[in-house]
Amino acid sequence: MKVTLNWLRNYVDFDGTPEELTERLTLLGLEVEGVERLAGPFEGVVVAQVLTRDKHPNADKLSVCRVADGRGERQIVCGAQNFKAGDKVPLILPGASLPLKAGETQPFTIKVGKIRSVESHGMMCSHEELGLDPEAIGHRREDGLLILREDATVGQPLAEYLGLSGSDVVFDLEVTPNRPDLNSVIGIAREIAAVTGKPLRLPQVTLPEAPAAATSISTSASVRLEAADLCPRYTARVIRGVKVGPSPAWLRSTLEKVGLRSINNVVDLSNYVMLETGQPLHTFDLRHIRPNAAGLPEVVIRRASDGEKFTTLDGREHTLNPEHLLIADAAGGIALAGVMGGSNSGIQDDTTDVLIESAYFTPTGIRRTSKALALRTDASYRFERGADVHAAESAGRRCAQLLLQVAGGSVSGEAVDAFPNPPQAKELTLRHDRAQVLLGVEIPAATQAGFLAGLGIDEVGQGSRTGSPTSVWRVPSWRVDLKREVDLVEEVARLFGVDRIPSTAPRGAVGSHPFDAIYDRFAEVRRILTGLGLDEAQGQTLISDAAARRVSSEVVLLANPLSSDMNALRPSLLPGLLDSLSHNLTRRNGDVQLFEIGRVFSLQNGVAREGWRVAIALTGARDPRFWSGADRDAKADVYDLKGLVEELIERLGLRGVVYARRPESTALMLESATVTLGGKMPLGQLGQLLPTLAKRHDLRDAVLLAELDLDVLLARGNPARSFKPLAAFPSIQRDVAMIVPEAVTHEAVLAAVKQAKPQHLEAVELFDVFRGKHVPEGHKSLAYSFTYRAADRTLKDEEVQAAHERLVAVFQSALGATLRA
Repeated sequence: MKVTLNWLRNYVDFDGTPEELTERLTLLGLEVEGVERLAGPFEGVVVAQVLTRDKHPNADKLSVCRVADGRGERQIVCGAQNFKAGDKVPLILPGASLPLKAGETQPFTIKVGKIRSVESHGMMCSHEELGLDPEAIGHRREDGLLILREDATVGQPLAEYLGLSGSDVVFDLEVTPNRPDLNSVIGIAREIAAVTGKPLRLPQVTLPEAPAAATSISTSASVRLEAADLCPRYTARVIRGVKVGPSPAWLRSTLEKVGLRSINNVVDLSNYVMLETGQPLHTFDLRHIRPNAAGLPEVVIRRASDGEKFTTLDGREHTLNPEHLLIADAAGGIALAGVMGGSNSGIQDDTTDVLIESAYFTPTGIRRTSKALALRTDASYRFERGADVHAAESAGRRCAQLLLQVAGGSVSGEAVDAFPNPPQAKELTLRHDRAQVLLGVEIPAATQAGFLAGLGIDEVGQGSRTGSPTSVWRVPSWRVDLKREVDLVEEVARLFGVDRIPSTAPRGAVGSHPFDAIYDRFAEVRRILTGLGLDEAQGQTLISDAAARRVSSEVVLLANPLSSDMNALRPSLLPGLLDSLSHNLTRRNGDVQLFEIGRVFSLQNGVAREGWRVAIALTGARDPRFWSGADRDAKADVYDLKGLVEELIERLGLRGVVYARRPESTALMLESATVTLGGKMPLGQLGQLLPTLAKRHDLRDAVLLAELDLDVLLARGNPARSFKPLAAFPSIQRDVAMIVPEAVTHEAVLAAVKQAKPQHLEAVELFDVFRGKHVPEGHKSLAYSFTYRAADRTLKDEEVQAAHERLVAVFQSALGATLRA
């Protein structure tokens, strides 16, 4: 819904800025999607007075003038000859543009410049340059400047001098479906009046009495309502002797500002009243409404026949059925009710007699017709949301009033109002203390009543219930959204100001649950793994029996599965992660690093048990492609997986974790290792998926999998953090390259280091493993870097060397190591 500020001010006074109005509308629940400022006619053109006129030093036909513009004086070079000092003329200021003329696409903008070496700060204008007819505005037609009246005020905008409206602001409002009354200018003005306390000014509609010879519309036309279920009310009024032509400037300008194209004065007026009141109207050429048996033009509101053809104003032919409501005459359809008129009854240039239709059509019927025929109009939009059944007669009368003013003519008889079953007005009771309880703020009963009265809701009774005051309110016909007491409370809240209602937590909504702390720990695990570059997956809790038995022999089966693919509760997260890897690969994404946190289910002594696990799956390249070299494309291996697991366990605060390689393959993994706490408590496993299973999932590269018991990780982990200050003294580094038997593991080396207890040893790092030339068969070369540092002083080479030699001696005795040169 678009509306202009000047149009709103016709019905309610508002002295604030457009920004203040935007804020008011927003607080009332009207979303302002856009605000467009429109420049008024002759923007930048003011009334000026010529103070002096002197000959141009370098041109015989030019004058150099000193001109007052209301703010000061400026120098103007002018070529006109029909003015003198003291005359008042239009002056366009620098930066403003002349009105576009026919055929022009770019405006001519005035700039400060030199004319024959003399500066000119603006331009005095002729009527031709302004596009004005001087005689039409009461001025002389002459060559040269437009000479204004002596009573013109210097500095006054020319538009104001000519009596034209100045600049305007267009508001583009998003109206919610439950507030159809806001699809009208008066509806929006009513809201502004209620919130500002200013009176609402409704148009005063008076019509001249019909001639004595035409005391009833029955002398002009007849109305027959055959489908009251789809059209509860239909009013018609005849105006004779109208003159169809262009709309006056005020009407054309008003419609164009809100995005409607001007057609002619009759059609434009029906659109104007629709926007003003929210009630769609339609105008028929009376001569094209064919007569009934009595010889009178007859309007029939009926259901369409099955297969009946009808051509709308846009030239499209439609095939109708009895679900569609048709406005017809004695011979056939003349309009699709509430949607669009017919091509056979529209207003023409030679139309003289007009029938004004103002009716109420049920929203469901209009919505059904509009959707089925793919016809969306401003009228159908309003009828679909629910028009005001009691506005039909008054809107028709308003249209007739304006039509007489703009197009002439006379009223032919009284209006016909087919309204067989008028609905009873709804009444709602408001408990004022209930409003205070719901809103959480004390609002006096009198203040609540004032808010509702300001919205046009009439109070029809007062009382009390259990000692608390109540009031009874009659819901106006235009407020179809008010159905319950709480709706009245909402109106009170809107006008009181939602921003003034304190924010408080609902009672009973804030609490705690034992799982809250666990959820926070889960969130920490997610943060760690995503920080390591993994993406989270979420698999199905239900998987197939076959997939479940690949990872466990004790499977919890469903008694009544929906399908064979979902007949077991998962005993592991790994089958789901394998499906996710396969899903990515089929979509040309072969480099995947995933993790999942979820529940798994197992059988223990015949009883189903539930627990939480975290699992990791890697395949493809270790890192994304990088500019520095091809080594970045190396495939992920089991050491990458072990590094991720170690980092997760380290950050969760577990110590004493042992990784033990399994010598044989399992039903799932080609090579694997168990992860235990202290070598005793199982934490999980990690390893490489069997190639046969990888091939079954169409996975080309090695697939690395890990699964850990999350319940144990969180229960045994220590989330506490301690700060260790940065080292203040330098370190000393020693390297050792030694040949050891193939069975010696990195873990055994660390155990030997722990046994030696070298003083001041800060860090141990394995940086090379080598097998091949100069290394005996069954052996390997391990190269380690040892970092020594004291916390309180700088170490000497002698004491580091002594500690390091003791460490090497332990390697030789405990591991059978031989030092390499």
